[in-house]
Amino acid sequence: MLPTALARAIRLPLLTPEQFTPTKWDDAPTKAKFGNHLLRFIAEDFPKPMFTRKFYECLSNTFGHIAHYNRVGFWDEFFQTRATKIEFLDQTIRHPCYGDPAWTFSDVERVIRARLKQTDVIDWHRRLLAQESEARERAEYERLARKFSPRLTDGNISNPADAKATACECFSGEITQADQVCAQPRVPPTGHSSLKTPVAQPDLFAGL
Repeated sequence: MLPTALARAIRLPLLTPEQFTPTKWDDAPTKAKFGNHLLRFIAEDFPKPMFTRKFYECLSNTFGHIAHYNRVGFWDEFFQTRATKIEFLDQTIRHPCYGDPAWTFSDVERVIRARLKQTDVIDWHRRLLAQESEARERAEYERLARKFSPRLTDGNISNPADAKATACECFSGEITQADQVCAQPRVPPTGHSSLKTPVAQPDLFAGL
């Protein structure tokens, strides 16, 4: 739901018939009723019960929209996700509001567009979308961290310091075994001596 202050700024003041020009098919009160319903629909964050058939038929013929085949298609196009709601608001705000108000709802479109621009409701939705995207990314990061770092999630390791100590102990054990192998005396092959007996050399100065 939108913040209360923002929702009130979108809905109030209510639109009145005096603001609009009747057409051949719709009188001024009908235009005001549609405008107020649309503003409330936006202020309450697009609740599905408010997306009635009659409201859809009028909305699909304003702000440059097309029918999208039926009411279900229109709903799926614009109101299923935060991103598509932003797309709907962006199209509503940027619509040039062509046409003679005596034949179209262009006067209602202008009032709605001005109200939405004034309240910056689209910026609120964009900030919320960024927060939702960050929350999803953080959750995915934590899921992957748990999946690919099993040692750190082992129930036998209470904290990262314990994990480091465990790794050091395993490494130390490997070095100790290697040291034991290297410390063993080397036995020369049978029939050979590791130390040769010195051969006696003649005394060249004997008899002088």
